[in-house]
Amino acid sequence: MKGFLVKQALLIIPVVLLVSILAFSLVRVFPSDVVASYLKGHQQAYTPENVAMVKAKLGLDKPVTEQYFDWISKAVRFDFGMSYYSNLKVSDIIYAGFLSTLRLTGATLVWLVIFSYLLGFYSAKNPDGLVDNVSRAVAIIGNAVPVFVLGFVFIQIFALWLKLLPVSGKLSLAHVVLPSISLAFGNVCVYARMLRNEMLDNAEKPFVFYAKARGLKTSAIFKKHILGNSLLPIAGTAGVCFGHLIAGTVIVENVFAWPGLGSIITTAILSRNYPVIQGYTVCIVLVFIIANLLSDIFAATLDPRIRLGNSAG
Repeated sequence: MKGFLVKQALLIIPVVLLVSILAFSLVRVFPSDVVASYLKGHQQAYTPENVAMVKAKLGLDKPVTEQYFDWISKAVRFDFGMSYYSNLKVSDIIYAGFLSTLRLTGATLVWLVIFSYLLGFYSAKNPDGLVDNVSRAVAIIGNAVPVFVLGFVFIQIFALWLKLLPVSGKLSLAHVVLPSISLAFGNVCVYARMLRNEMLDNAEKPFVFYAKARGLKTSAIFKKHILGNSLLPIAGTAGVCFGHLIAGTVIVENVFAWPGLGSIITTAILSRNYPVIQGYTVCIVLVFIIANLLSDIFAATLDPRIRLGNSAG
């Protein structure tokens, strides 16, 4: 396992380096002038004196390589400077938004695990039965309908018609229900069908016949052998799923006015708040990297062949 972890960690280094270069380049490849955005955020006139002052303050008058090393030396300490439109540190803004988004993502994962397991398990247990047909219909809807449309439909039904749940904000647990279900819906469809197909495929494998020959009960074979082996491919994609949930909150948070990373990055892009955009980019990439690393470790723990194969390679 130690060799496996070392190899996975080494693979992360070039990814982090590439992302740091891309994040640093954001203020240089965007069509809008970063100096103009800074002056607008600080309500200052666009004059030659102010332009020269801002360039010196932001280090834009230095060679590009020197600018990069100055930026990366601060970025590794999660120092992305100050927001153009407030006196707050970008790291503080990102941290507060991340906690809020993490709360939404956590609730989404609860729905995702519960309904993916129930729909996938019982669909595989009785193929072409009621649950399987319902799961198939839900999968079609979830894959065809955009998440923001689902959000508006849920608002119309549960908030406006039935008046059961609040529309926006995050004052209580009730506020997280609609946005988390909207975010989970499409993913539930994918993982429920994935679990169902994996279980049906594993049900035909030789180890199942050997287990039956040993006289094990059908229920025990289904739960321990078929289900256990079917969870491995899903565990391998769990990291990507978590990263997509964090990044995918942009639309849902704006629909439900949820004050998280999605709302922060939308406002930052519209106002050309480049330090916030850079901080968000680095944060999302780190989430993907860490989530994928944990997912690989979890999958390698469940299946020793994964870490042995990586060590051998």
